[in-house]
Amino acid sequence: MCEDCLAGYSRCVHVTADAADAYRQAMRLCALMEHRGEEVELLTHLESVDEVRRMATALPNSRFVHRPYPGARLSCGAGGCEPYVSSMDDRELEAHLPLEMSARFAPGTAEERVIAALGDNDNAVFLVWPGRWPDRPEHGLHGFRHDAVQVAFRGDHSDPALPSGRHAVHVYVSKESGHRGIEYLAAQAGVHP
Repeated sequence: MCEDCLAGYSRCVHVTADAADAYRQAMRLCALMEHRGEEVELLTHLESVDEVRRMATALPNSRFVHRPYPGARLSCGAGGCEPYVSSMDDRELEAHLPLEMSARFAPGTAEERVIAALGDNDNAVFLVWPGRWPDRPEHGLHGFRHDAVQVAFRGDHSDPALPSGRHAVHVYVSKESGHRGIEYLAAQAGVHP
């Protein structure tokens, strides 16, 4: 996911049981960016028809890709397929599970719908706001074209790919900025690791 955005140094700066709180903290950090990207990126892995329906309603122009587990019966070819989920009935959709979902949208247009669609499944949902931090060398912060803020909804703070009941906010900076740059940003946003 957004491998270019996540090419530098990262650190979890906030962990909470409240998805809305994680989003608020991420927005406080994004407000510090000198330049914000034009798109937010979402990535998740969906394993139930209900999850797919909720997320497709929240983000109707999303991309869904079926990549079968090794050894699973293939429903649409060895390399996977991109089913048009809105035209499938539940039985057809179930045959294509699990699905990877990805989407891009303008900041501030869909995040609240995504949070409302999270439900209580166990899979992590990642939102990434790319941008560029301002140069503040006196505080160890050096703007980098791959700077970002990420929320791993239901993602563990030490490994966001591991599902958990908590939501973790991560900050991405240049390797040059490192730990010191992230501490400066967290302090400026009032976020305390």
